[in-house]
Amino acid sequence: MRPAVGEPLRRCPSCGGPLGRRAGCPRCDVAHGMRYAARETDRPGVPPGNEHAIRVNVSVVRRPEGISAPEVLARRLLLPALLTGFLPTREQAQRLGALVKRGARAEDLPAAIDGLTAATG
Repeated sequence: MRPAVGEPLRRCPSCGGPLGRRAGCPRCDVAHGMRYAARETDRPGVPPGNEHAIRVNVSVVRRPEGISAPEVLARRLLLPALLTGFLPTREQAQRLGALVKRGARAEDLPAAIDGLTAATG
């Protein structure tokens, strides 16, 4: 059961932090890993895989340890589009990933993401 808005998240019995958020805590690491084991059911009217894309992007944004700053920013900026039902094609995702790996600047990413969403309608 999810906590109501304003209620604290479930606490980790080992580290005392929000469960699944602290890298290096064995129990949090297991809880974090379970996020990827689930099978998401896509909402009506969105492309297959949209819910998985949302889950992965939220996971990276919530626990950015070990992820490059440009990738975290790109995933954070892509979330609003994903929540409205956008899903990049494999080619679009690879193009954005390559831009991020080349060290895209923060000011380059919004335009790149806008270009992706505009290309698919």
